[in-house]
Amino acid sequence: MIWHRNHDTSGFASRELILYPLLFGGGCIFLLLLLKRYFLKEPLKDFNSGTGFLVKDFMWSLVLTVIYFALFYLERMTLMGVLEFRSNQELLELMLDMREKPILIILWFLPVLWIGIALYEELIRVFMLTSLWKFSDSKLWTIIVIFLTSILVGLTHWSQGSYGIVTIAIKSLVACFFFFKYRRLMPLVIAHALYDGIQVAMLLIIYPNI
Repeated sequence: MIWHRNHDTSGFASRELILYPLLFGGGCIFLLLLLKRYFLKEPLKDFNSGTGFLVKDFMWSLVLTVIYFALFYLERMTLMGVLEFRSNQELLELMLDMREKPILIILWFLPVLWIGIALYEELIRVFMLTSLWKFSDSKLWTIIVIFLTSILVGLTHWSQGSYGIVTIAIKSLVACFFFFKYRRLMPLVIAHALYDGIQVAMLLIIYPNI
């Protein structure tokens, strides 16, 4: 996808923005599970080893979503004028296409958002945390891994400019510290889907009036 973006000036078409996350994200989820289970010989329960239940997970996801949006507005007030921000024109074009083709709304808000984006990105984050933490039990190493993971997650959003890198890294710190405390994957996935989904839904509603 990075190669395509750098060599094709037309960018991604709407169908590609639907198809690529599903194929790439879904494929990487499968490979990641194989890597953890059969190469690293680590139990898959590492991803969700904390105690909890569905209602509690959902409540925590709401708390995380509120925190993410609070950071979103705080970052806009403090960092927007300092760091470089690159708007995602391809996503805006996809949203316009969604109005013409409702099937795209169904595909984006269900399999793409929940599997190709939220589950995929949170599994990557948790995979890095659980695997790297096994090298040492020291608190210093735990914190180093949290910051290293957050920096790497931020850097994967380089296409959004320095603003995207920094703000995503900050939100990743919140997610990483939550997982360190509670060892629950599902609240992170649900919060991620809610955070991204609410933003896209709001843009779909208000974009013509901007």
